[in-house]
Amino acid sequence: MRNRNIFIGLLTLVLTGMSASALIAQSLEPNDIFIGGTEGVHEFRIPAMITLSSGTVITACDARVDRKGDVPNNIDQMVKRSTDNGKTWGKIITAVNFANQEGAGDPSLIQDAKTGRVFLFYTYCPGRNDVPEGGNAKQRHLSLQYVFSDDEGITWSMPQVVEHGLKKEGWHSMWPGPGRGTVLSDGRLIVPITVFDFEQFYSYYLFSDDNGISWDISGSIGTGFNEATLVEIDENTLLVNARNTNREGKRVIVTSVDRGKTWSEIIYHEDLPDPTCMGSCIRIKDKKGKNILIFSNAADPKKRQNMTVTLSYDNGKSWPVKRTVYEGPSAYSCLTVLQNGEIGLFYENGIDSPYEKISFVKFPIDWVSSKK
Repeated sequence: MRNRNIFIGLLTLVLTGMSASALIAQSLEPNDIFIGGTEGVHEFRIPAMITLSSGTVITACDARVDRKGDVPNNIDQMVKRSTDNGKTWGKIITAVNFANQEGAGDPSLIQDAKTGRVFLFYTYCPGRNDVPEGGNAKQRHLSLQYVFSDDEGITWSMPQVVEHGLKKEGWHSMWPGPGRGTVLSDGRLIVPITVFDFEQFYSYYLFSDDNGISWDISGSIGTGFNEATLVEIDENTLLVNARNTNREGKRVIVTSVDRGKTWSEIIYHEDLPDPTCMGSCIRIKDKKGKNILIFSNAADPKKRQNMTVTLSYDNGKSWPVKRTVYEGPSAYSCLTVLQNGEIGLFYENGIDSPYEKISFVKFPIDWVSSKK
């Protein structure tokens, strides 16, 4: 059935005078890293990616083995590596694999700058969510775990539980903001997370000041948004760019000027249309040492389509420059800066559905504003 749907999608493009390649921006050469229906996996979703200090690029994603759907589901965490700035990719490495219907979803990657250890955070669910009323509550519980690698993602540890002593009364489930964490200028590791208490979503973040040996939890960033991505503006200022759960058709922006102790009121940003979907935000420096924020998402207020990269030159106040990477169905994405200075984008996309594959493209930052 899936092959038939793809054929129909291709036929539609041909009949309308378009080709599949016409949907991708000219000059970009996408590399399909994870394709649904291959490697014994029904669907790959939720891209995560970082560039290690050595230059190696690591990607991770949900491998939804038997069927579509978030946890509870039989979901593994699978990884691929590139040692040539994303030109070629190694074989799939399984980082997390639970038995039966246990699942590990929503990956987030981060590397400690001092030790080089790579952490892969995910949410763990012990079983299906179809128990009757009054059934086993553990089957509906999502908890935070991680695995780590000391050889740049080739091998991975056994699962580690991180929420002992961190989970507050009334919190039902916790999961990472998928994609990537942030390393602050003083070495602090930050991994955005979402908390659910049966009524609403709250955004927090995990942090570690001892190279990932122990983890603590922040105060609340706010409610009404989740799947946050966090960037450091300067030594005191943090910016969160998040998925809006109120379905306003715009991204949520909140900032802190005291290193995360308190946070501003929510801004629903007019420059950043969003169909209630995860996005990715990173910071780079220009030649004069000034910040450029780079953001990727499905830039449409209603549908998951139109994968776009957008730039801010004033620390997130405005986002005046944008360029479409892929016009077709697209959803979650993750950005990284490659060792050669180019920007890497790892994004969900397809012809009929955004969830057919996860692809990688790279481009110089000037490509976004050049229109060439």
